Amino acid sequence: MELEDDILDTSLLKLDGDFNAQVDYILRNVRLSRAEVENLRWLFSDLEQTLQRAWPGCLVMPFGSIVTGLGIKTSDADCYVSIPNHLQVPGDKYVMQAKYTLMKYSSNFRELFAITEAKVPIVKCYHVPTNCHCDVSFTSISGIRNSQLISLLLHTDTKTLPLAVLIKYWSKVHDLTGTNKLPNYTLTMMVIFYLQQLKVLPSVIQLQTNKETIMVDGWNTSFNWDLNFESTNNMSLYKLLGGFFEYYNNFDFKQNIVSPYLGTPLSVESFKEIRTVPKQFVLYKQNVINGVCKPFNIKATICIQDPFDHSRNTSGGVYRRMADSFLSQLKYAAVVYKECSENKFLEAILVKKLNISHPIGNNMNTVNMKRPSKIRKRNKKNKHVHNNLQSVYIEMNKIMKNNRR
Repeated sequence: MELEDDILDTSLLKLDGDFNAQVDYILRNVRLSRAEVENLRWLFSDLEQTLQRAWPGCLVMPFGSIVTGLGIKTSDADCYVSIPNHLQVPGDKYVMQAKYTLMKYSSNFRELFAITEAKVPIVKCYHVPTNCHCDVSFTSISGIRNSQLISLLLHTDTKTLPLAVLIKYWSKVHDLTGTNKLPNYTLTMMVIFYLQQLKVLPSVIQLQTNKETIMVDGWNTSFNWDLNFESTNNMSLYKLLGGFFEYYNNFDFKQNIVSPYLGTPLSVESFKEIRTVPKQFVLYKQNVINGVCKPFNIKATICIQDPFDHSRNTSGGVYRRMADSFLSQLKYAAVVYKECSENKFLEAILVKKLNISHPIGNNMNTVNMKRPSKIRKRNKKNKHVHNNLQSVYIEMNKIMKNNRR
C-alpha cells in the first residue's frame, strides 16, 4: 500500500534522506497532481452545463484550495455560481433549485445536500466521473477574492507554498482542521500572518495602498496584483516550519488578534469598543455603526481576523476544547523543534501522535438534564485540564527520548 492511497495514514510515510528530500517526498505524494487539478475542469464544466438548464448564462467560478495551490488529495472542490442579473432571486432559493436540477442527472451528481440556513447557503454534491465532492455557493464572490489574495501571497516566495502545504498536512494528520474544527482558511491566514512578521510577505493594507476599491458585501477586496515586494529573509524551509510552531506557541491569544490586514497583532482590548478600534479600520467602524455587520467576536479562544471583512473572526465558531487541542499540538511541535534533529523533525510531528481528545460535531450542544453545580463543573474542568496537560507532558517526554536515540 502506497502513501497516496491514504495520505493520512502516516505509518506509510517513507521519510528517508535529509529534511529537504523528505519534504519533496511528502509534497509529491500528498498534493494534487497537475493531472488531478486539470481533471477538476471536468467537474466544473459538468456543473456549469447542468446548472445552465436552470439559469441560462450562469458561470461556475472555482475558488479555495484548488485555486490557491493548497489542494491535497483529501481536498474537496469549492465554486461560486454567478447568476445573470435578470434571473437573480434570494440566495437560499438558488440552493434548493440547484439541488433539484442536479438530482435529474444522477449519473453525474449524487449525495446532494442543501444547506439553506448557513450565512452562505450551499449545496453539497458528489461528482461521479471525477470522484470528487464539491460545495456550490451562489451568494457572494468573497471566496473568490480571498482565494486570489492567498494565491498571490503564497506564490511570492519559493518556500511559502511548500510551507503552507506542510502545515496543512500536519493539521489533517492530527485531525485539527475541517468541518466542526479549525477552518483550513483560518490556518492559511495564520501562515500568512507568521510570514508577515518575518517580512517574507507584505500586509494586506500595503497591497491596497493607492489601489481603486473593489467593494464586495461592504468590504474593500482590492489588492495590487503586481506585487513589488522583495523579501530579505533567507531562512531555510526547516527553520520556517519550526518557527511557525514556536511563534504561535508563544503567541498570547488571550490578549491579541491575528490580523493579516495590518500584518501586526491587534489588541483584543482595542476591539471592545468602536472608539478604541485602531484608526486603520475606518470601514469597520462605519459598517458596525451603520448596522452592516456585527462587531468582531473577541470572546473566542483564538481570534484570526479576515483580511477583507474585518468584522469576521474566521475561528469564531471553533469550540474551546477543539482550540485547546490545536494549541496543544502547536506546543508539542514547538518542543520537538527545539529537541530533535532536523532530519527527525518531520517524523516526530507527523508520525508520532499525541492522544488529545476533542469534541466531534455537535455533541457539545447536547443538553444534560442533570446539570451539575458550577463548583462541580469547575472542579471537573480543572481535573480534565490537569489530566490532559499531564498526558501531553508524559507523551512529549517519551517521544523526546525516542528521538534522541
